[in-house]
Amino acid sequence: MRAVRVAAAPGARSPAAWRAAAALATALAAAVTLLSSITRDLVSREHLLAAVEPGPAQAVAHIAGVAGGLALALLSWGILRGRRGAVHAAPGVLCVLALVHVAKGLDYEEAAMALALAGLLRAGLRATGAGRRPSRALTAALAAAGAVSAAYVVSLASMLGDHGRDLDHAVVAAAATTWSAAGGGAGAAAGAAGVVLHALLGAAVLAVLLGLRAVVAPVAALDGHDAAEHARAAGIVRAHGCCSIAPFVLRADKAFFFAHGGVLAYRTLRETAVVSGDPVGPPGSAPAIMAAFRAHARARGWDVVVMAAGEHHLAAYRALGLRALRIGSEAVAAPGAPPRGGRAHRTLRKAVNRVHRRGWTVEVVTAAALGTAQVRDLARVDRAWRARRPRVTGFAMAMDRLWGAEEDRQDVYVLGRAPDGALHGFLRFVPYGGGLSLDAMRRVGGEPNGFNEALVVAGLEHAGRAGCREVSLNFAGFAHVLASDAPLGRRARIARAALRLVHGRFQLERLARFNARFDPVWRPRYLVYESRSRLPRAALRVLQAEAYVRGPRPGRRPDAWWPAERPAGARPTTAEAGR
Repeated sequence: MRAVRVAAAPGARSPAAWRAAAALATALAAAVTLLSSITRDLVSREHLLAAVEPGPAQAVAHIAGVAGGLALALLSWGILRGRRGAVHAAPGVLCVLALVHVAKGLDYEEAAMALALAGLLRAGLRATGAGRRPSRALTAALAAAGAVSAAYVVSLASMLGDHGRDLDHAVVAAAATTWSAAGGGAGAAAGAAGVVLHALLGAAVLAVLLGLRAVVAPVAALDGHDAAEHARAAGIVRAHGCCSIAPFVLRADKAFFFAHGGVLAYRTLRETAVVSGDPVGPPGSAPAIMAAFRAHARARGWDVVVMAAGEHHLAAYRALGLRALRIGSEAVAAPGAPPRGGRAHRTLRKAVNRVHRRGWTVEVVTAAALGTAQVRDLARVDRAWRARRPRVTGFAMAMDRLWGAEEDRQDVYVLGRAPDGALHGFLRFVPYGGGLSLDAMRRVGGEPNGFNEALVVAGLEHAGRAGCREVSLNFAGFAHVLASDAPLGRRARIARAALRLVHGRFQLERLARFNARFDPVWRPRYLVYESRSRLPRAALRVLQAEAYVRGPRPGRRPDAWWPAERPAGARPTTAEAGR
């Protein structure tokens, strides 16, 4: 059974990449401090300092600088090893050394480097202490500080070699070389040292640019939610989830936004937050939840796109400045046996009878009543079905699990068995306010024609006996275009021709025709997006969220909730217990 992951506790160990960068920058600061402390002061600054500070104090400051440089070198090793004491001590030592640099020779350059590094280390310490990763901007700034320190060390060491024991001239030449190289001064840096110096300063400039890019880039988001958020969202769905899409809010890979007593589920793919259906909440709260989420997204630099929105909130969404495009229809069938009469019904009934005549059986069981053998069979079929697919599609109207959460105990399974009793396929329906929504449809292969139809008919009949008001057979993309019997306009005919070109990849027309066999009511579903200019990118992000197109792989929250590997309370059935 998979354990639920918990949040990183305050004070958790920082990421290895951050530790390595922080340790290197601290070691370079130590080198700058040591070289600066063993050289003579600049004559011009020494005279200014002598007016306010006696000579012995300056000598003591030089000694303190050597000691502080050695201490920083030791702390850099501790930071690399992940020692919390070293990470906490380094910013304080750097602040003290900034004062030492001023006291020993008005070395404001070294003091500025020390203070900048202290601030960066402190910011990284706050982030890791709160269980977060340091931001990209912070990492880039740390790299820039390290590169500048390295350039100063290289230039000073080179000038020391050129000027021998004349350390005063070495310091002046090193500073001049560093600033000239930064400004592209000709002849200021030559030879191997000059090449290294220019490379380091180039790295510093690149790090600054990357840091600026990270500052203006959209905030990176992580997939998932924690256990407390899951329980809260499940309670809202249970109380207010009257829409057939509502149960799918509770996928493990979705993040939650809570507002106005409701919840909105989404995934962020780069600069776009893909929202899963309409918000779920008290009656009339959906527009207010959406408005609050748009403000939340705008502050983080995200566009908002809603997948499979219903038409009852479209006017409110348009009032918020959003646009809508119909992208398909949801097939909603009546519970009970399919209506008699008509060619479609005769074809359906003939297919179902063929399955039963060949000795195949269909069984309906609730998730709470699953026995261990049934769980094992379901898992086997699911694995075999997934093994034949490079990726499993679905996001807005599909669950990412068969079981593992408390709310999954209310699901309904329709099991199809071969004459020898082996499970060959199943359907899984998830409940919502007054109805059932078809989720998983799995089969291993080798079933007779009409097998899926027989399972759906059994599910409809069960829904009738259970008193459900409707059964959603899920979403058929562009069914209003592909499966329409009504005359189509010029644009619709062009769209149908284009969609049929990708029929093999998306199975759009096949799904629409299958759903039509059950005489459903077709409910429009919409893509809600920001503006026409952003529609192509919004459509791409939706396809990536639905896994039709490979997309970026966001990280997962370290405290993310995970479903259990087996349904809660699965036990042997009466027949199994007697074996």
